[in-house]
Amino acid sequence: MSILKFENRTPKSLEEMYNYMIDPQKTQGTKFLGIGVNPSAPVEEMRFVQEIYGREDLLHPYVQIIFSCDKNVEKSKEELYEICMQIGQLLISDNRQVFGAIHYYGTNNIHFHYMINYVGMNGSLYRQNHHVHHYMYLVNEVLKKHNLQLINIYQDPSIG
Repeated sequence: MSILKFENRTPKSLEEMYNYMIDPQKTQGTKFLGIGVNPSAPVEEMRFVQEIYGREDLLHPYVQIIFSCDKNVEKSKEELYEICMQIGQLLISDNRQVFGAIHYYGTNNIHFHYMINYVGMNGSLYRQNHHVHHYMYLVNEVLKKHNLQLINIYQDPSIG
């Protein structure tokens, strides 16, 4: 089963998270996702935006989102990168910086990590604009196009 998880209160600094995401024992060192940020310098660029708006001392300077594929996915790295980009674009609803990496190695479940700057390009703080189920539905549309296992979205029987 595929999983989408939002982590708003991560204990790692921007640098620690970046280093974790680019670990060569987990990922291919040439294909990183950058939306609104240069993928070769995301920490510096995210920190710059935070400093411009006087938010450099945030306890949680980024939001981490993890998408994990079902076990034993057999897709090319190019297609996985395309999926990673499509999902990354769905996860933001404003002008915000996103850095992403795909972890292929040392796992049965290929998974994507996204680090989203808590401070937007206009100085706004991160706000999850929709319920998690909304994002799951959007991600499932991408997964359908690529013939991947969908996220199991719990349906409360009392709703509609």
